[in-house]
Amino acid sequence: MRQNYFISTQGASVKKKDNQIVIYNGKEKIGEIPINLIDNLFIFGNVHISINAINFLLAYDVDIFLSTLGGKLRGLITKFYLKSDYKMRLKQYSAFNNSQKKAKITKFIVFNKLEQIEKHTGLDLTNLKEKLLNVSTYKEVLGIEGLASALFFDFFKKSLKNKYGFEGRKYNPSLDPVNAVLSLVYTLYHNVLFSLVTSRGYDPYIGFLHRKRGSHSAFVSDLIEYSRPALSMYVLELFNSGYFRKSDFKKKKGYMITSEKSKDFFKKVNEEILKNPKYINNSQLFLSQIESML
Repeated sequence: MRQNYFISTQGASVKKKDNQIVIYNGKEKIGEIPINLIDNLFIFGNVHISINAINFLLAYDVDIFLSTLGGKLRGLITKFYLKSDYKMRLKQYSAFNNSQKKAKITKFIVFNKLEQIEKHTGLDLTNLKEKLLNVSTYKEVLGIEGLASALFFDFFKKSLKNKYGFEGRKYNPSLDPVNAVLSLVYTLYHNVLFSLVTSRGYDPYIGFLHRKRGSHSAFVSDLIEYSRPALSMYVLELFNSGYFRKSDFKKKKGYMITSEKSKDFFKKVNEEILKNPKYINNSQLFLSQIESML
């Protein structure tokens, strides 16, 4: 079975050898992966990859995600930018330019996020859901989504056994270990959804709730909103279970997981989130529901 693989050893080199991808730290070989076992390759920070390795990976339809050590996506190397069948993109663009469809899809995304918050926290957001159905402007929808997110993270904060300095959702940079892990988990799942969106023939940059800014893949951010409460609660459990210790983090501009801990963390998230059918199937279903509204 093909898997996601993560390389975060700083200064490592990634090369092709026979039918394998081989990772070196200096002259020491620290890993080798048969090409037929790789689904996606995630590279973090100062890791070098040869042109031969890139071409080899692309020949086997492996996407290469390039991120900072903190998990911020810098770029994606992929065989095809978008599928050649442009029918879904045309429907997406048409819906984006249709004010009624655009408003309907935007509300749908937020409504489902509210329901997921209720499911994972027990909070009653009935009033917000009713209000959402009756508002008419994009600004009002954003206001409701923002209030729901604030209520969610208030619950999240109260549920943390050890706060680790967490006072609320803050990022760029992450000012505490909890925010650092939240950002990293969101980013890893966002990367997987990027592949899902493009494989289905959509433009990842044309969103409805989220609006493109810079290189922001807005439609992928729309899609992740459904899963964000579940992903956040997963992070909550990691901290409450004692999986993390203060020594597992280092601080530069913001906090990040140490390279020693990240190896086990990436393996854990890959098995429990990125390759978990529960998460991917829910995201695929949510995308299909949005698709039916285009």
